[in-house]
Amino acid sequence: MKKHSSQPRASDSPPEDLETLTLGINAMGAQGDGVARVGDAPVHIPFTLAGEIVQAEVAGAKGRLIAVEVASPERVDPVCRHFGVCGGCALQHWAATPYDAWKAGLVEAALAQARVRAPSVETRKTYPISSRRRAAFTARKDEGALRLGFNAARSHDLVDIEECPILSPQLAAALPHLRAGLRGAMADRGEAKIQVAAVDNGLDVAIAGPRLASSARHALESELQAADAIRASWNGEALFISGVPRVGFGGVRVSLPGGAFLQAVEACERDMGAFTVEALDAAGAGKGPVCDLFAGLGAFTFPVATRASVTAYEDNAAAVAALSAAAKESKGLKPVKAIRRDLFRSPLGFQELNAFAAAVLDPPREGAEAQARALAQSKIPAAVMLSCNPATFARDAAILAEGGFELTRLAAFDQFRYSAHVEVAALFRRPRTKKGRLSPALR
Repeated sequence: MKKHSSQPRASDSPPEDLETLTLGINAMGAQGDGVARVGDAPVHIPFTLAGEIVQAEVAGAKGRLIAVEVASPERVDPVCRHFGVCGGCALQHWAATPYDAWKAGLVEAALAQARVRAPSVETRKTYPISSRRRAAFTARKDEGALRLGFNAARSHDLVDIEECPILSPQLAAALPHLRAGLRGAMADRGEAKIQVAAVDNGLDVAIAGPRLASSARHALESELQAADAIRASWNGEALFISGVPRVGFGGVRVSLPGGAFLQAVEACERDMGAFTVEALDAAGAGKGPVCDLFAGLGAFTFPVATRASVTAYEDNAAAVAALSAAAKESKGLKPVKAIRRDLFRSPLGFQELNAFAAAVLDPPREGAEAQARALAQSKIPAAVMLSCNPATFARDAAILAEGGFELTRLAAFDQFRYSAHVEVAALFRRPRTKKGRLSPALR
C-alpha cells in the first residue's frame, strides 16, 4: 500500500528527547488526533486514524506524523491542498460516516462522564462543505510580498492559502480582493487581522492592524467594494458604509452590529432554531411565555416568537439594541422584550424563572453554571439548552439533572466541518404525574 507522508516543516525545532517510532493507532482522541501508546502513556498524533500503523516523531505525549505505513480503510483524500499544514482543519482525511458517528460520540461520552442519563443522539446534522459564512484571516507583508491565510497547525507560522473549500462562495470570491487591497495598504513587516462575515446583503469586513496610510485608503476601499463589502473598518474606524449589514432569524431581519457574534453556518443556525421550537412544543411549552438566556441578536428568540412571547436576556448592549429594534419593526410575532443583563454575574433567580413556561439557553463555550443552578432550584417545567462545548454542556446538564430535570431529546450539529467542534441541542423536562401535572415536590 502506498505510504502517506507528512514532511517536517522547516520551522519545526525538534526537542532533545525526540524519538522516531513506529506505532499503532488505537483510538481517536477528543480533539481528532489518533492516540497511540508508548508503554502505558498515550501519545496524540494528528492526521492519523484508528487502526493505522504510522511512523511518527514523538516527544512526551505529542507526536508528529512522518508516514502512514498501513492506512485505515476509512482514510480518504483531503479536499484541500493545504490540509496537514494549515491549522484550520484536522479531519479532512476521515470518511464521512465514521467521522459523523465520532462527532455524536463526543456528546454522548461527555454526558456519560458527567453521569447524566441521556438518550442517544437522535439527530446528526451535517452541512455542505462550502458553507462557512464568517472567517478570521491573518495577513503579513515581508519584502513586498503579502501572505494571507490561517496559522499552521500548532504553530504561529502563517499559511498563505490559495484555496479554502470550507468557505462560502461569497467569502472565497473575496480572497483575491482582500489580498490585493492589503498588499497596497500594509507596510513591510506589518501584520493585520481580518474578520469577514457574509451577511444577507453583502460582506462585513473589520481589519485590525498598523496605522493605515491615507494614500493607501482609496485603493483598499475599491478592492473591498469590488468584493461586495457593504461595511468596512480599520482599527474600529469606518472606511465606508454603503449599507447596513443584515441577517435573518426566523423571518426577521436584524441589523448586525460591528463585532457581534454570528453563527458560522446559516443552515445550522436555522436547524438549531427549528429544534428549539419543536422541543418547546413537545414539552407543552410552545405557547410560552419563554425566556431566552444569552440571546445574542435573537437567533433563537425570533423563531420561538412566531408562537410564544419571549423575554430575551443578553449582556451586549449593541446586540440588545439590534434585537429590540428588529422586534419593533416586525409583524406577526408574539411580544418580544429584550433586556440587558450579565447572566454570569447576575443569573435569573428561581423566582424570576418561575414566571416562564420554559427557558432557552445558548451560552458561550464556558457554559452557564450559575444560571443552570438557578434553573435547577426553580419550578420551570422545561429548558432547551444549546451549546458549542460538550464538556461544559455535560457539566450544566448534570446540575439540571440533580435539580429534577430529565434530558429527553438530544441532537448534534456539525457546524465546523473537519474539526473537533460540535454543536449540541437538548430538551430538559421535569417529570409529570399521570394527570399531566408537575410532581408534587415541584408545585
